[in-house]
Amino acid sequence: MSFDPHIYEDENTSEGLLSRLGKGITSALVRIGLSGTKTAVKILLGILAVLRFILTELWDIVLLALKVLMWLVKEFTDSLRGRSRKNRELQREVRKAAKLGEKEHREAVLRFAGSYLFGEGGVFYTAFNYALPIISAAFLIGVIRYGSGLEYGISVKYNGKEIGVISSQSDYDEAAREVKQRIAYAEDQKAVDMSAQFSLRIISDNDTVMNATQLANSMLEASDEELTQASGIYIDGNFVGAVKDPTAVQDALDEHLLNYKVEGNVRDISYKNNIEYTDGIYLASSVMEQQAAIDMLTSSTEKKGVYVAKMNDTPVTICQKYNMKLADLQKLNPGMKDEVKAGQIVNITETESYLPIQYIRDMESLTFLDYETIEVETSALNVGTRALLVKGSRGEKVSEVEISYIDGIEYSRKVLSSEITKKPVVEQIGIGTYSARPSGPETILAGNGLFGWPVDGGYISDPFISDRNHKGMDIAAPEGTSIYAAGDGVVLSAGWNSGGYGYVVMIGHEDGYQTVYGHMSDVVAVEGQVVTRGQLIGYVGTTGNSTGDHCHFEVRCNGICLNPADFLNTVDAFTDDTEEKDDKKKE
Repeated sequence: MSFDPHIYEDENTSEGLLSRLGKGITSALVRIGLSGTKTAVKILLGILAVLRFILTELWDIVLLALKVLMWLVKEFTDSLRGRSRKNRELQREVRKAAKLGEKEHREAVLRFAGSYLFGEGGVFYTAFNYALPIISAAFLIGVIRYGSGLEYGISVKYNGKEIGVISSQSDYDEAAREVKQRIAYAEDQKAVDMSAQFSLRIISDNDTVMNATQLANSMLEASDEELTQASGIYIDGNFVGAVKDPTAVQDALDEHLLNYKVEGNVRDISYKNNIEYTDGIYLASSVMEQQAAIDMLTSSTEKKGVYVAKMNDTPVTICQKYNMKLADLQKLNPGMKDEVKAGQIVNITETESYLPIQYIRDMESLTFLDYETIEVETSALNVGTRALLVKGSRGEKVSEVEISYIDGIEYSRKVLSSEITKKPVVEQIGIGTYSARPSGPETILAGNGLFGWPVDGGYISDPFISDRNHKGMDIAAPEGTSIYAAGDGVVLSAGWNSGGYGYVVMIGHEDGYQTVYGHMSDVVAVEGQVVTRGQLIGYVGTTGNSTGDHCHFEVRCNGICLNPADFLNTVDAFTDDTEEKDDKKKE
């Protein structure tokens, strides 16, 4: 096979690329078309299958209806055909009898008429078979319509006589309970028989359907007990007694509520229980004198109890919870102080009323918010040192509270709004991370610790002043030893000093303090840089007016040189080492 360069070139030209692209698009369109066609065919076949199913079911229904219709026609026509055959036979008999004589002919005609009218398949027989179901259905419908239009009730027969009609037996049960309540007040009262007989009957226009209260009155009237007309007192639906006139009782209850003593901003004061009066027939023994009823309903008793104090409780708040006077609380708890510890047992007095009084008090309460304590790593402290950086303090929150009381005892409270008036301050415990310290425990400095030991090791080779009016402290260490910033601040100057300090760094701190680090072999810090305590600023050397490797360290305040030893504290730097040595000795 020979190689044609023109064909190869044509395939790489734009025309060749377009040709291949067109073929690819055509092939893709063909595949898409075939896929779409297959999908459409499947959908069409599915629709045809559904239609076939529906038509098949409809056809089965039509066939069933035709079978039923054919059966009805067959039953009807068979009867007619049988009747026709019977008529033809009788007609033949009549014709034969006419030839025999007049008597035989008359008898044959009578047999024909009787069979035609009253025989099987005759007129009356057929009419009866078809008309009877229709008449029966019409009669049944009429009976149902008549019965549905009637009103039924339950006749109650009690103590041998009918006392009334009720709509359901539940009315009788309620009436029986009410009768028992009315007689329950008398302790020496014998039990009244509550058994009754029930029967269902149609309610006539002269009958009156009773409710439970009316039925209770009728039952009492039908009993052999001594009865009287009175007004029953019901507390939350329970009968507690009866009076002749409830007006005076209700007036006394209103006055009792009006004179109820409670301090503070109080609203919605009312009795906790629902009080109702029902006029009716009551046992004479259950009727009370008005004053006796008033004394009973307004009575209250006091009893001693204990209260377990909660957090933030005080004697005043406990008195508010139990509607007590502070003097009474202190009398029950001798030696009680202004503060009450959580969990402390406090003696209190509780009031229990026959009819408890409830009310709502709006108050403004102050609650304290506990502060959080966190540990913070800080280079302001030496490694192994812990110190209080920020003292925590509790926050305060003022809330508008709606407190609900029953008989002066708090049973629920709802916060309407609250506002934090003072945010809690987080307490910060510093964990020392500053690791620079003298090379040995013999270098002990007990200053205020405002600044940290500036060299990674070393010892004091020449103190402040000494015998040559020394302005700082010389800390001897090998050349290249790291020098750290003794405190947070800003680099005021960094570089060569022609006044004898050699390579030097000066850092400005708060409150007018400056620290100076001289005779460095190399400077890392740059002027204007913000540095933190323990940050690398250079290395020990002997540049400038120096006779050996050391760091000349100065502490200045407003330009006056101070003794660095007063600001350095290395006591805690060796605490861990000392403890380890002591542990080893013990071992």
